[in-house]
Amino acid sequence: MSFITLALLFACTPKGPQTYNSPYLGKNKEELIITKGLAKEIRVFGNTEAYIYKTKEEYFGKIKGDTISDSLIPKKTYSIEYIYYINENNIIYKYQVWKKRIK
Repeated sequence: MSFITLALLFACTPKGPQTYNSPYLGKNKEELIITKGLAKEIRVFGNTEAYIYKTKEEYFGKIKGDTISDSLIPKKTYSIEYIYYINENNIIYKYQVWKKRIK
């Protein structure tokens, strides 16, 4: 029974960016740049832009049987993209986060 539940959970997990609310929604691009700095990546889609800020998270955790040297290697590593969509009026209208497992 638990196997079926886990299979359904992973099958229903979204595989792309998730949309969230942000205090920057409705603000202009200049306010975002002043607070967060220039984005690492900027993509242009017609009249809109996507400002993408990237970070990396590593989880070390301890697994039974680990040696000391094993605990220095991350158990999981994620690349996280914070994406702000900006319209032709330089107003942020959408915010998404995309968390991708690297290791």
